[in-house]
Amino acid sequence: MKPLIQWSGRHRILIADDEPDIHAVTRLSLKPLSRKLGPTEFVSAASGKETLALLQQYPDIGVVLLDVVMETDTAGLEVCRSIREELGNHLVRILLRTGQPGVAPEQQTIDSYDIDGYLAKTETSSSRLYTAVRCALKSYQELVNLERHSAYLTAAHDCAMSLGADTDVEMMLESILQTVLRICPAPLAMLELETFEHGDGPRHLQLHLSPEGNADQARFAAEAARVRVQRALAAGAPPLPALLENGFFVPLSLHRELGHGWLFVEGITPDEPARQALTLLAGHAQNAVYSSLALSASRERKALVFEAANI
Repeated sequence: MKPLIQWSGRHRILIADDEPDIHAVTRLSLKPLSRKLGPTEFVSAASGKETLALLQQYPDIGVVLLDVVMETDTAGLEVCRSIREELGNHLVRILLRTGQPGVAPEQQTIDSYDIDGYLAKTETSSSRLYTAVRCALKSYQELVNLERHSAYLTAAHDCAMSLGADTDVEMMLESILQTVLRICPAPLAMLELETFEHGDGPRHLQLHLSPEGNADQARFAAEAARVRVQRALAAGAPPLPALLENGFFVPLSLHRELGHGWLFVEGITPDEPARQALTLLAGHAQNAVYSSLALSASRERKALVFEAANI
């Protein structure tokens, strides 16, 4: 899964223009955004080269207010193409601004470049600029969420397809934890499961994975998290996915009461798309483990039948 844009908690807007006064006026016109949408950060560039460098430095920039004429008469248009083709950034919303409409005619520019708005400086009021940027930020956030949903669902689907009934249960659970960390890059992911297999007593499985290299620290952190989760469960934690004890908790319950347990992601608060994906993944885990146990029980019964037939 390719790296996804992580929400920084603020909306970033890039103003690219070689006129300092334009930067000041733009910031003033867009100041009300922070009251409506939350923290807003402006970054500034005076050339096409600086614009591309800032987009690489801040991949979560949501909107670029891009002047056509900077170091050259068509610098802005060249930047448009570079953003989409060289940087491969198809999420950022580009609002092209020009004080010389004849250099980049509106219809021709919209037809030829992947932009999201065209603003003639001489005709754009503060109100129109505010409206255009706010709509562009909303569009950007929706596109980011769609990309995250798609990537998370793909990861969960790929994991589910790899979980065959013949797969060893511990290997199966480790694969699930690896996918958990792909969806939600947390300091620690852990899974606890108690199964009641045919003919055997309870089998208790405890697994944890950490992207950090120190195994002893990860083991200590997993034990501490396990104690907190067990304490929360004893106090009556909800039997549904929920934020719990510095992390996100998902209960597990196998069909036909063959087992129960939980999945826990430590040290992070997943956003809503990640929570939905983790809940879906937990469902796949339940089905896969149940299928594995059911297949094992079926084979055991067949073996007993054959043994009885040979007596």
